Amino acid sequence: MASPDTIIFLDQVRFGYDATPVVDGVCANLEPGKVTALIGPNASGKTTLMRLMLGLLRPWSGTIGAVGQSVAELGPAERSRLMSYVPQRPGVRFAFTVREVIAMGAHGQSKRVAEQRVDDAINQAGLTGLADRVLMALSGGQQQRVLLARAEVQSASGGRVMLLDEPGSHLDLKHRHAMMQRLRQLADDGLAVLVVLHELDLAARYADEAWLMDAGKLVAAGPWDAVLTPNVLGPVYGLDMEQIDRKDDRPLLVVSAGLGDTMTDDSLATQPTD
Repeated sequence: MASPDTIIFLDQVRFGYDATPVVDGVCANLEPGKVTALIGPNASGKTTLMRLMLGLLRPWSGTIGAVGQSVAELGPAERSRLMSYVPQRPGVRFAFTVREVIAMGAHGQSKRVAEQRVDDAINQAGLTGLADRVLMALSGGQQQRVLLARAEVQSASGGRVMLLDEPGSHLDLKHRHAMMQRLRQLADDGLAVLVVLHELDLAARYADEAWLMDAGKLVAAGPWDAVLTPNVLGPVYGLDMEQIDRKDDRPLLVVSAGLGDTMTDDSLATQPTD
């Protein structure tokens, strides 16, 4: 049941490709002022769920509502005002500069306001020296920072939701934490932020809520400390995990000893780094 504060709600959403369901009976609410981490193994349906929320796909059944309307009934311009999106890859194939790509988020804003917002986003993202470089000439991590800056400019014009699909996949450790700290600030300013993460350390440190998907189903959703626990995560990831409690800080989650010979994915070693 959606609360009065809910920005986006999903009710028994089901979708698949051909005859195979990829998202199966998902129910969840996305609320303002919170960072929600969408986690789960590869091919669990995370990206498809996000594309459904964006209105890029239509569910087989169920309802996706945004601010009291069906997402399917919103036009592209309405969705753009409501939701900004940071994809896994830029999707830009022409020789646009960093400034030009970020300015794409300012569509429909007055020239003066748009220019100021673009300048602010460039500075915030640490891209000042790269503003006139062609996007595709940058590293993957730099491109990802450009996409986040574009989404910020888009959200600045009355946006309510920011959806991000693995935004830290090309970022180094410093910039991953800087990104999450920025998302924390945006949520504190009132945005509803949903971010797909494979780095459980980032989810454990920064998320208010967590949605855990497995084989198309939302197997757990709620406050971070109810979802990001060994008992909940272990069966989904197929790992034995331990929780290390710390005074005056969030606990650490670590993979139990003895799996080092077979598991090498350091995203599962969930120790936050300050």
